[in-house]
Amino acid sequence: MIKKVYKPSRLKNGESVAGRLYRGRYRLDPRDKIKDIALHTNIKEVAEKRLTDIMREEQQEREGLILPKRNREAAKQSLTEHIEEYIADRRSLGRDEKYVQELRRKLLRLITDCSWQFVRHVTAESFRVWRSRQTKTPKTLNEYLVAFSGLMKWLEPRIGSNPLGFVEKIQSAVEPTRKRRGYSENELEKLIAISGRRGVVYRIAARTGLRRGELEKIEWRDVTLDGQQPFITVRSSIAKNHKHARQPLTPDAVDALRELRLLNTDPKSRVFAGLIPRMNQFRADLEAAGILYIDANGEYADFHSFRKTFGTMLTLAEVGQRTVMELMRHSDMRLTAKTYTDANMLPISGAIALLSAFAAKARDSQIDSQKIVSEGPTVSATVPLKAADPILLTAGDEAVSPSESASVPQSPEMADGARCRVRTCDFLRVKQALYH
Repeated sequence: MIKKVYKPSRLKNGESVAGRLYRGRYRLDPRDKIKDIALHTNIKEVAEKRLTDIMREEQQEREGLILPKRNREAAKQSLTEHIEEYIADRRSLGRDEKYVQELRRKLLRLITDCSWQFVRHVTAESFRVWRSRQTKTPKTLNEYLVAFSGLMKWLEPRIGSNPLGFVEKIQSAVEPTRKRRGYSENELEKLIAISGRRGVVYRIAARTGLRRGELEKIEWRDVTLDGQQPFITVRSSIAKNHKHARQPLTPDAVDALRELRLLNTDPKSRVFAGLIPRMNQFRADLEAAGILYIDANGEYADFHSFRKTFGTMLTLAEVGQRTVMELMRHSDMRLTAKTYTDANMLPISGAIALLSAFAAKARDSQIDSQKIVSEGPTVSATVPLKAADPILLTAGDEAVSPSESASVPQSPEMADGARCRVRTCDFLRVKQALYH
């Protein structure tokens, strides 16, 4: 073991001059390198005590009696400070600002609700208690768990294992809290017709599946109406899933947007500025079009129903489910098939009709039809056959007819220059003999 406090010296005007503050040198194990640290004092006794404390602390860490220094410092830091550092790190990695802001909101909300001030306060049990008292959907509660677990994993080098690492997500079916229905094509056209300029919003929403919040932020620079396939660019900064996407446009959507663009050509202006209705106006439009906001089944026809209409229409057009999922910008095919497809609009009766036709066809198969014919197939007229000269094949020096060749008990001996060998026949020459 090495332990020494000293004042470093330097040459000044050819003379050695000692420094004002003490430093310390130490080594706990012969295999270690000698460490040199500043002790920040000009009093030798204080310097020696500080060096002794540093060496004792390091020995205790090595023996596992206390946590490493970085862990102890992290434990003294408030969770709010940790969250701000974590958010700054997310930004430095280029994460979308909308995502970062939502992440920060969830983290701060959770530590406030659970009264967590420091890392030591975070426990799996306290989280479960908080979760059991919430009325939020399982999906939202799982998002809170994922958000805070991300923070804890990021802090693991400083705090050790994630205290929420063994908390399980809530298992839930993909069921919406509000049951919506899709609009029929007839309802959609009526709604568009009576809504005036707002009709273009309804048409684009139903033809692209864009959400209300996304439509509000679409700018003319995001709209491409020329080319073989026009599309709307959904920037990652405005998309709910924070992913860049190109949403193809139908011809009627292209026509509606071209007509709207004549009124505004500024690339950075909002496409639907002043056109997206508030709830009261939207419900008034539904009423004018004769569409019930809540039908007899308790299903809603709200603005988000345009998105369900989009998914349902794609399914009715027999688009593959994987393609529908991509156009809906979903990450789970169950969500596409179960939540965003209106089962009431599916051709269920037509499917049963096809099944009935298939069953009838199976009953009237060829085998069954032969069973119910009373006279059977023997009533067919006799087909006369015209006699013809026999066709002879040569095998060595003998002539054999095709009908007899099958019953030849033994092949003739092979002769020089014979066309056929024993057991093996030149079928090309046989074919020429038969048809020429």
